[in-house]
Parts: sequence; structure tokens; C-alpha cells
Amino acid sequence: MTARIGLYEKAICFNLDWEAKLELVRSSGFSFMELNIDAADDRLPRLYRGNEALALRHAAEAAGIPVETMALTANRGYPLGSEDRAVREKGLDIVRRAVAFAHDAGIRLIHLAGYDEHGEKCNPKTERLFFSAIDACVREAAAAGVMLAIETMDSPFMASVERIMAVVRMIDSPYLQCYADVGNITASGLDPVRELTLGGRHIVGIHLKDTKPGIYRDIPFGEGIVDFDLCFRTLAATGYNGFLTAEMWSYDKEVFHHYLPKASAFLLKKLNGITKG
Repeated sequence: MTARIGLYEKAICFNLDWEAKLELVRSSGFSFMELNIDAADDRLPRLYRGNEALALRHAAEAAGIPVETMALTANRGYPLGSEDRAVREKGLDIVRRAVAFAHDAGIRLIHLAGYDEHGEKCNPKTERLFFSAIDACVREAAAAGVMLAIETMDSPFMASVERIMAVVRMIDSPYLQCYADVGNITASGLDPVRELTLGGRHIVGIHLKDTKPGIYRDIPFGEGIVDFDLCFRTLAATGYNGFLTAEMWSYDKEVFHHYLPKASAFLLKKLNGITKG
């Protein structure tokens, strides 16, 4: 594997400008940044500002740190399978705008939060609506030359690569693939070897984070149960050579920035150990 490791934007305080964020990515030992667009904070308005994508692209070019991928988590608030038509249409509009933003910013891959709805709202109708919405989103993405991928989540609907691969086969487009989160997979009690092998060459992105059973975030690397050596060996065996992103949250506390070099060193040591082996 010669894959590079990037950094999830939410590991960095939001109030920093693009230049400062990208410099922190570089100085912490990461090779690219994964942009986050979320509905729960001030990131979603980026999609509605006409100059934002080009400003990001120019900053990335100047810094020499590309923004390769986008984590489009805003659809947690506007799920694509919602029975509320206004919510569903807002979710579709978010994806359309995200595709246009990615095209202008030079982002190659958008991964989607695999929610049809939340909790008791989930039912066979919300599943059907989700699949129909995904088909429409893929058509938009294909026209722009931007790839979409569904991420393994912390809920049963799209918790596994196996479930995502069923959708990938249903849509049957090169513009829809799988984004596997090894932390989510492990925390859900699934076998990462089986899941990563099932995805095979359809996995186009990987989230790297440590977790514990039923605990999906905020576990420092090396203190959870994720077997990164095993995950990297499995990915190498499938021929994986795509994006790897360290997923962490700073919660806008600058003190967390001091942890970033430690996280990159941990992951690069694991990755290099597999590569040399």
C-alpha cells in the first residue's frame, strides 16, 4: 500500500481560516484534508456561498495540501429517505450543492451518511425513498465527474459494507461506491476482515478511528479495540490504495491540536509496518 493519510476537518478548530487549517494538517504529518459539511454547525452555509469552493481550492494549491474528500454529514439532519417531502428535498438539494462545490474545489470524492431516517421513523417506505434519492444523487454526481460513496454508519441501516454493497450493486454505477469506517465496523461488533474483503475494489475511502464496543468516537488511537494492523493487512490483500482519513473531533478546543502529530505518527507507523512487510 502506498496510500496517504489525511485529516478530518473537525479535528481542527472551526474558526481558523483555510490557510491555517491546511498548515496544521501539513505540520501534523498528514497529507491531505477531508472537508466536512454538517448541518449541526456553521459548515452547511459553505455550500450556499458562491466563492467558497474556489477560495478553498486556491488555498489548498498555495499550501500544497490538497482537499481530496468531503464528509457530507449534513444529511443526518435532512435524511434522504424522510417521509417528509420538504426534508427529503432539502437533503437532495444539499447533495446537489455538495457535488457542485466538490467540482469547483477539486474534491474527488464525497461520502454520504447512510441514513434513511432515524430511530422509530425508519420503515420500508423510508428505505425505498432513500434508494430512489441515492439514484438521483448518483446521476448528478456522474454529470459532474464526482464520485459518491456511502459510509458504514453507527446504525443498523448501513452499518456494514455488506449492506452498502447491496446498494452499490442495485444502482450499478461507477459513481457510487463504498466508504468503510473501520472504527464503526469494529464498534458494531462486525468482523473487519470479512467486511473489508466484501467491499474489495469498491471501497474508495477509509475512516481510521479507534472505538470500543458500542462507543463510536473520542477514543484515542491505541486505547480502543480496533486492530489497525489487521485492517491494513486486509486492505493490502484486497489491493487497496485509496484514501485513508484519520477521523477525530477537536470540539473547537485548540489544545486538541497538540494530539494531531501523535495520531499521525501512530497511524503512519502501522501503515508503514504493513508496507514494509
